[in-house]
Amino acid sequence: MTKNEIYNKLIAMKAENVNASKTLTTSAKLTDYAHLVRKGVQYGETVDIWTDAFQAAIDENEVVIIPSSDVPYYTDTTVILPSDRRIEAYGATVQLIEGATLLLLRNASVANGTHMPIKDVPKNRNITVCGGTWAESHKTKAGYGISGKLDEEYTYGGVSSCFYFGNMEGLNLLDLHFVHAGGFSVQVGNVANAVFENIEFTGCFADGLHINGNCENIYACNIRGEVGDDLVALNMYDWLNSSVNFGPTKCVWCEKLVLFESSAYKALRILPGTYTFDDGSVVDCSLTDAVIRNVRGVNTFKLYFQSASYHYEFEEPEPGSSGSANNIYLEDIKADLTPIDMFSEYTDSHPVKGSCAVFELGSDIGSVYFDNIDVTLHRDEYPFSYIVCIGPKSARKGGREYFNPDMSSHAEKVAFSNIRVNGETVTDIGEFVREIVFDDIYSDGRSSGKGSIDKIILK
Repeated sequence: MTKNEIYNKLIAMKAENVNASKTLTTSAKLTDYAHLVRKGVQYGETVDIWTDAFQAAIDENEVVIIPSSDVPYYTDTTVILPSDRRIEAYGATVQLIEGATLLLLRNASVANGTHMPIKDVPKNRNITVCGGTWAESHKTKAGYGISGKLDEEYTYGGVSSCFYFGNMEGLNLLDLHFVHAGGFSVQVGNVANAVFENIEFTGCFADGLHINGNCENIYACNIRGEVGDDLVALNMYDWLNSSVNFGPTKCVWCEKLVLFESSAYKALRILPGTYTFDDGSVVDCSLTDAVIRNVRGVNTFKLYFQSASYHYEFEEPEPGSSGSANNIYLEDIKADLTPIDMFSEYTDSHPVKGSCAVFELGSDIGSVYFDNIDVTLHRDEYPFSYIVCIGPKSARKGGREYFNPDMSSHAEKVAFSNIRVNGETVTDIGEFVREIVFDDIYSDGRSSGKGSIDKIILK
């Protein structure tokens, strides 16, 4: 698909979602259910717990309005949304109390695709959450897959988030502010026709918007804030502690992404890969027809397979291999590059393993397009700095390998236009592209991955 075709398709989808939400009419205020409020403890103080009131309001009404208030509406467990629901929370704060181990919100028809593809599970439809601050009470990162509990009934090892939506169609998350989320602020997977717009993160400790596999028609616009990991992650493949949805994603538009300077890890992750189910079947967790544009504050874009770290002397890397991507557009991006992962291989500029780039490719790619890219490189300090590199990575510390040095990757076409480095227009792109080749770098007969590009175009 062309950029215009992707955009027009998703704008039409967005309009359909809006119209579907407008059909919801039966409404109530959360405060109409105040008789279900009970007492709980937050930081040693007695507070009102609204979980039961919230759930009853959702069960009985299509639209639930959470009135503006200077005092948070505290919850202590998950509120579950069926199909055809809208929550309006402008001016309100909903907050999970200290010590809560479950999600704040999820949809009802969740399904676990870790062991086998999700089939024949009824989907939820037409869910909107708009307005309000949605907070947890974490002071540090909670970790991934620590509890994996969606609620007392479901335990999924790959869900670690404030909001989780999976196995559904027609999702709208609009005008939301997330605060102090210990895991991902928003995690979705196996979702079609989803709109994420005007979302901000404050003091959040992991990914902001974490999109896993089996998604189609995703529109994300004006996503910004302070997070501890990726501002946006398109993780079609993922580690087992970070997903329950593995498979391809198609037709994505991400625009106006701003990562605040206070964020510790200035990255955006795109993670294709192959995934093997329990029966031995393999799926290519690919990305096709995606536009990512108008991005600020992100200095490295990771488009490569990465297994979890492992003890290289006696462990094998997690099963999997380079996934595929095709028809990817990255444009209107400004980045100031320093190594995103401060391993010695990068900080000490190892001549083989020390390449770093704004766009690090390690997938099997058909076509990828870069337009209006403004990069600052610091080659006096990091001489192996590039706009684009492709190929294997390796970094070892404390007996652990953080990548797979035997992983090869290939791109058919990489096209550039309107490229600037340190304020100067680039006329010879070859200086800023590196194909990485490992030749048995650890003398183990296997650490020999390589990256290659068939055609490089500069317009």
